[in-house]
Amino acid sequence: MNHSFEKLFLMLGLACAVSCAQPESMSEILLPTPVAMVKQNGTFTLKQGMVVSVANDELLPAVGYLKSFLPQNFLTVKSGEDAEAPIVIRRVDGLDKGGYHLSVGSERLLIEAADYSGVASAISSVRQLLPDAIEAKDWSNLEMECVDITDVPRFEWRGMHLDVSRHFYDKEEVKHLIDMMSLYKFNKFHWHLTDDQGWRIEIKRYPLLTEKGAWRKFNSQDRTCLYYEKEKSNPDYGIPADKIKIVEGDTIYGGFYTQEDIREVVGYAAERGIDVIPEIDMPGHFLAAIEQYPFVDCENAEAWGDVFSSPICVGDEKAVEFARNIWKEVFELFPYKYAHIGGDEVDRKNWKNCRKCNALIRKKGLKNVDGIQAYFIREMERFFNDNGKRMIGWDEVVEDGLNSTSAISWWRSWCGDAVKKATSKGMEAIICPNTCFYFDYEQKDASLRQIYESNPYPADLTEAEKALVKGVQCNIWCEWIPSMDRMEFMITPRMVAVGELGWCAADKLNDYAAFEGKVLRHFSRFDKMGVNYRIPDLKGFYDKNAFVDHAELKVECLLPGIDVHYTTDGSVPTPSSPKYTSPVKVTQTTRFMIRGFRPDGTAGDIYKTEFLKQDYAPAVAAPASLAEGLRVERKDYTGSLCGEIPAARTLKTYVSTNGVNIPSEVKGSIALLFDGYIEVPADDVYTLSTLSDDGSVVTIDGRVIVNNDGLHSSRELTSQVALAKGLHKIQVTYFDYNGGQLKLFVTGNDGVKRECPSEWFKYEL
Repeated sequence: MNHSFEKLFLMLGLACAVSCAQPESMSEILLPTPVAMVKQNGTFTLKQGMVVSVANDELLPAVGYLKSFLPQNFLTVKSGEDAEAPIVIRRVDGLDKGGYHLSVGSERLLIEAADYSGVASAISSVRQLLPDAIEAKDWSNLEMECVDITDVPRFEWRGMHLDVSRHFYDKEEVKHLIDMMSLYKFNKFHWHLTDDQGWRIEIKRYPLLTEKGAWRKFNSQDRTCLYYEKEKSNPDYGIPADKIKIVEGDTIYGGFYTQEDIREVVGYAAERGIDVIPEIDMPGHFLAAIEQYPFVDCENAEAWGDVFSSPICVGDEKAVEFARNIWKEVFELFPYKYAHIGGDEVDRKNWKNCRKCNALIRKKGLKNVDGIQAYFIREMERFFNDNGKRMIGWDEVVEDGLNSTSAISWWRSWCGDAVKKATSKGMEAIICPNTCFYFDYEQKDASLRQIYESNPYPADLTEAEKALVKGVQCNIWCEWIPSMDRMEFMITPRMVAVGELGWCAADKLNDYAAFEGKVLRHFSRFDKMGVNYRIPDLKGFYDKNAFVDHAELKVECLLPGIDVHYTTDGSVPTPSSPKYTSPVKVTQTTRFMIRGFRPDGTAGDIYKTEFLKQDYAPAVAAPASLAEGLRVERKDYTGSLCGEIPAARTLKTYVSTNGVNIPSEVKGSIALLFDGYIEVPADDVYTLSTLSDDGSVVTIDGRVIVNNDGLHSSRELTSQVALAKGLHKIQVTYFDYNGGQLKLFVTGNDGVKRECPSEWFKYEL
């Protein structure tokens, strides 16, 4: 048995005991963490009929936000400053933009800010200072401790994006998301309203966009969700019944927002200090419009399934005018100065085959079809500016020759110079790379730390260029997020880390353990809110656990109150399955499925773990001539399975003397084969893990040990193997399309995980 396994369990248990300790007060767990806070003696209690004095009329809507988490008709509002009122809200000079001063005394609650955004943030702090129970409309205790807080955000842009095209969320669900955003001081809501899979905003001039374009028969994304619903026994993946209807015998799915709905949501967000940025994606991702109004499509056009589509025909002025007319109505609905045009992932085949687009190339002196994208985006930029708006596009538009009135959303992590290119031209940039800010990607405990410790500034920016980085944003792409429950699961708790990163100064982001402890305390508020949060990782076991004599299944969770159930017959655990209450002894090869359940009985992730009874694999005979390191072959391979890499053509051969790492000179798309021997120091059960983006597979003595294969974001998998002292044949295969990461770790008998020592590796000369 590996003794490090027991030590690791004890360490996890200790961490749980420390992290789950209850704080002394609500102020100690305020998130985002305030810049400066001083606790005072005494408490302040909100009482029925209290007067709220609002010194400045433009701040009056903020009282609506304050009232939203209190009993109906609880407070009385008085316009104009009344220094004797128990609650005072006023605008003052001398505070930074977006910042606030909150003074909670035993007799008075004072909110001061330089602008409306600061007032809204102060009210969010008041909301967190009150007991969690208010989120469940339990107002039996409206007492908060006396504190004095002076606070200011690091970035002016703290955003969240929601894709409602792939799956639709009605206005009440969107307002619920906005309410969650406001709790953690997000202030920008990027609303992705159109795409190939559905058009969600009413445009009165073109009614078919929503009459027909907002509805569809089930597509591949919907069918995948329905498959997951059954395969994972998880109702979160179900297609909501209230968004399905039968028309002429066909089952169709969708929905849209009327213009009145849009105004209602925009007003709701504004009350909470949140600006709404509409996105109408063009010239690509436009199939939902093209199918209803075919005249905007190119001649000889092809549609590419239900994921990507042909773009708008930029060579036809009538099609371009169609786009302008849509934006005219959109501009009327959204008062904020920014609007998002998308501009990403444009398939240009149809432009190449279109007579009108080729005529445009000749008329405008464009070099090729790539010039059509730049021409269209620049034309729309002028149109936006003429209508008093500033345009944002996904970072592809940085190549389109835009002026400094425009901004980019940097999402392509592999295009690290996009922010440099944009800011060097005077354009603003919003940081939302897919590495950790894409919330459709799998969420793990490491996700929280990865966000918290990320640097929003790409390398090599000057101070002037850094000043043009507006802030950070997380993006919820909903191909496989069909319900509000699933969305809550995917964003909570990692949205809290984005809030912290966007608000706190860099020198304050230096204590992840303290931050994690605060987040754990916020789960009780999520329970009261009815949020379908993701349960923190169940720990204490690996993906594969090797043993020689016997072992124990040990399960730990940092969050108290979670019931854990398991099965050994391959079935999905339910609350009726055996309940984990103490370590389970294992004496033969056993496959467990484990699942945690929240206090309300709803289920978390399913964990699969194998306990494999093994003899120590015998060492192999040493070759005649060995050298330190591993042989590394770069392969000509662009597939998505590690097992296919060895047979691919070798482009170049290297020798790695620093373990399993990507050679420094290898950039872009990567496929690597590491080959050699690993020399282990003793008979033992060894714990190995790979951290990779995308796939990696570790094979020892011809047996797959760590199978981290396939297309995926950064992910770590851990397995064990029993090895006899000496040399063992090792092979590591790895691929990534965009220059990702690869690490091989070993956990020693001291319970410490470290990169596998380079001196363990040998290759045959």
